[in-house]
Amino acid sequence: MSSIFYAQLGSENICISVTEYNQPLDNVPSSYITIDSFDSSFVGRTWDGTDWEAVSAPTDAETARDWRDQELMASDFIVPITDHPQHAAYMTYRAALRDWPSTSDFPDTKPTLGS
Repeated sequence: MSSIFYAQLGSENICISVTEYNQPLDNVPSSYITIDSFDSSFVGRTWDGTDWEAVSAPTDAETARDWRDQELMASDFIVPITDHPQHAAYMTYRAALRDWPSTSDFPDTKPTLGS
């Protein structure tokens, strides 16, 4: 018997996972749709009832915000360590990261630690 593949849809019909079964399910959940192959590229795409929406590349601003969010998470450790030798520099950097999207330099010039 061949495998059966399902895309599981979450809120707003966005695919949240692709699953393979060795046999058809007796009671297919309403959030599942049958697909032709185990294609993980469907994850994150929206099903409109007949087709998948095209995947678009992230914008420069989205990529910049993702980088900024990672930098903020990576420097969270410094906030409670007030006696750290670079505490003031990190706090200035974190403020620059938070303010960056509202500056004229966004997304072209990333803030740097110590500048």
